[in-house]
Amino acid sequence: MMLLGALASVLASTNAMNLVGRSSGSSVRVVDYRVPRTLLRLRGGVHTLVDMDDWAAVQESAENKLIVLDFTASWCGPCQRIAPAFEALAAETANAIFVKCDVDELGELAAELGVTSMPTFLLFRSGEIVGSLRGANEEALRSLVAEHLPVLA
Repeated sequence: MMLLGALASVLASTNAMNLVGRSSGSSVRVVDYRVPRTLLRLRGGVHTLVDMDDWAAVQESAENKLIVLDFTASWCGPCQRIAPAFEALAAETANAIFVKCDVDELGELAAELGVTSMPTFLLFRSGEIVGSLRGANEEALRSLVAEHLPVLA
């Protein structure tokens, strides 16, 4: 019992979710071992889609600009490894729109576009898919984006 109490204290101090319940009239503290989803939210300056309306608004506001859509998940190791490179590419590329789609939050979009693995990057122009890449390959992603950017005079 002492070990369980120590474990509960450690988990509580690491921002684990706390739930309180009652058992036989006495107060029982139950600590959930999972990290709250708010801590697992994908970070960074790239917009993360929240729903299908958000995706429609991004497409509408893009007009003829290139949209680079990253399908990702908080539990996906390769997704987390390439995330900083995606953020850097977004910061370096002024004439494209970079967005993320967390497949656990917006699986409807992933299903609609036939995404079956993460990370998957889809490039859109005028509502049409113009390029795609599966996997966390920074060099290939940079090359794909460069290939689809307009040549500026």
